[in-house]
Amino acid sequence: MKIAICIKHVPVSEDVEIDPVTHSVRRIDATCDMNPCDLNAMEMAAQLKKATDGSIDVYTMGPDGAATSLKKCLALGADEAYLLSDRSFAGRDTLGTARVLADFVKRKSYDIVFTGAESSDGATGQVGAMLAELLSMPDVADAVSVEPDGDGALLIGKKMQQGTLKIKARGPVLLAVPFGCNEPKLPTLRAQMKANHKEIHVLTGKDCDPSVLENLEVKSVVTDVYPAPETNKQAKEITGTPKEIAVKIQKLLEGSEQDV
Repeated sequence: MKIAICIKHVPVSEDVEIDPVTHSVRRIDATCDMNPCDLNAMEMAAQLKKATDGSIDVYTMGPDGAATSLKKCLALGADEAYLLSDRSFAGRDTLGTARVLADFVKRKSYDIVFTGAESSDGATGQVGAMLAELLSMPDVADAVSVEPDGDGALLIGKKMQQGTLKIKARGPVLLAVPFGCNEPKLPTLRAQMKANHKEIHVLTGKDCDPSVLENLEVKSVVTDVYPAPETNKQAKEITGTPKEIAVKIQKLLEGSEQDV
């Protein structure tokens, strides 16, 4: 089975700063690493590769430093890594990012494409669905598991409020994987050292379809960023018999907190 995974190289959560003028994330001086839920996607892809005797190609769009996240994926089981890096790709919105990724991913016939459900910096959750649309393939959001079904199909677990919905699908299909749905393995020192010496295929604007470059105009712009308002609200533990608790909840709903 031919597998692709699209990841993102992001600032670590405790090191995120916002430019007050451009309202974009400051990335130059930030410590960056692989997007957290992309690790969950990589773990799922690695398990599927093992179950199907398949192969994994990993893609990311970003600066040269994003190669470190690609090398982590190589150490975790990916076979080939592609860095899409060019000044013409910089500063793009989610649609522009999806267009560039789709242009390169579609050049190979993949049975399944993985993405993280959202990035820890932008957290829009849009790229996966946009990428699926541009690749003309169905997508499953919040995919928490996938396994071969024995007849060439895939059995996909989709997280629902009431539990997990099992979906049977045939590729090609895109899965957007949420954070925490599995326990990602860490690369061994030997595997990481070996991965560090593997070639990273760098693709630039010269390798991109001209029609894609012509359609990278930013469609969405961040107009402002501000911290969440501080609040003095605190959690309260309600105790008592079921009847007493019901009465206290009713008072809270009526705005009589002082009586609880």
